[in-house]
Amino acid sequence: MKKVIVFSFMLLALTSFKALAQTDEQATRPVKTGDEWQMPKDVLLRAKAFSEGLQKSLGLDEAATKKVFNVYMGNTKSVDEIRMGHASEKEKKEALAANQAEFDQKLKGILSPAQFDIYLKNKPRAKN
Repeated sequence: MKKVIVFSFMLLALTSFKALAQTDEQATRPVKTGDEWQMPKDVLLRAKAFSEGLQKSLGLDEAATKKVFNVYMGNTKSVDEIRMGHASEKEKKEALAANQAEFDQKLKGILSPAQFDIYLKNKPRAKN
């Protein structure tokens, strides 16, 4: 009986120490309300791969590549908001198509007409 009481006391002591051992970082971490957007960790890699892919396939210079990178980064938040929204699948599909058309118009302002035609020809098509 004494062993059970001692074991229970030690278990209680260990769990209370763990509860009290929170660091300042854990204690001061802000609480999310649910409407904050956090950029996915791989978005920089995707933007870099997209812009470098266009640089290689279209022969873009550094300035145009940087503009394409920035346009892609600017488009990421709106795409994620559409995908995570509470709309129906049909509404999401329509919103993503409209967003893609807007993205293409921004690229049209950066690329030459010949480069833009090549981009449209090589762009992967969405499955219906």
